[in-house]
Amino acid sequence: MRLRRTLAATIALVLVASIGYRQLTKDDPTPVRAVPPAASASTTSASTTSAKPSRAVDSEDGSSSTETAVPDESSVPQHGTGKITVVSVPPAKAATSGRAVRYTVEIEGGLGVDAASVASKVQEVLLDSRGWQKVDGIRFVNVSPDEAKGGAPVDIRVTLASPGLTDKLCAPMQTLSQVSCWNGERSVLNLRRWVLGDDSYGTDVARYREYQVNHEVGHGLGHQHRSCPAKGQRAPVMVQQTLGLQGCQPWPYPSGA
Repeated sequence: MRLRRTLAATIALVLVASIGYRQLTKDDPTPVRAVPPAASASTTSASTTSAKPSRAVDSEDGSSSTETAVPDESSVPQHGTGKITVVSVPPAKAATSGRAVRYTVEIEGGLGVDAASVASKVQEVLLDSRGWQKVDGIRFVNVSPDEAKGGAPVDIRVTLASPGLTDKLCAPMQTLSQVSCWNGERSVLNLRRWVLGDDSYGTDVARYREYQVNHEVGHGLGHQHRSCPAKGQRAPVMVQQTLGLQGCQPWPYPSGA
């Protein structure tokens, strides 16, 4: 909760200093052009926590993910090189039916992350049987670095960026180096959130990353925010889970909630 209080205080200072400043709600900034079907620009807030490692097990489907100690805030660089590179994803069996949604995985240089691991995680989330392919009847088609260089069309650019570059890519939205966003054709994943996760998911950063990808890509597919349907139920992925669960349980996928 410490980061949430810090973010709230920062937002208050910005609002006081900027006359006519649009209200920041962490997840609801100014609408912008989106990939068909039309979607609104959006930021997604998050916060961090420190706790002992444990194992989270979903009692209904038996899935689990190993939690690890959350890194310290100081481990996240404010800036990278500013240069974004399209990276390769590993070979995978792709869906054969549905409207094609062409995507790239892009990473800013100088973040200190393993590009192959990031690309593999993003692809894993997008192709998961509980993902948007099932819900929307689409098929994600990866655009390779060579194809992107050659000018191949791209619908959604899943981009991991430093907090500083996130602010630029999400402008005119105010992300304050803390939150992620969907803006134009980019699902911008803030490195701070990718590394530190969010209170709603405790120390299960891997699980939070699944939510982070699905939520921002969901905006790119035209999905808007939702509310918790009932206390104790799994939260739809388009609930602003990092802002609060509204009585729901955290859930990172479009289906199964």
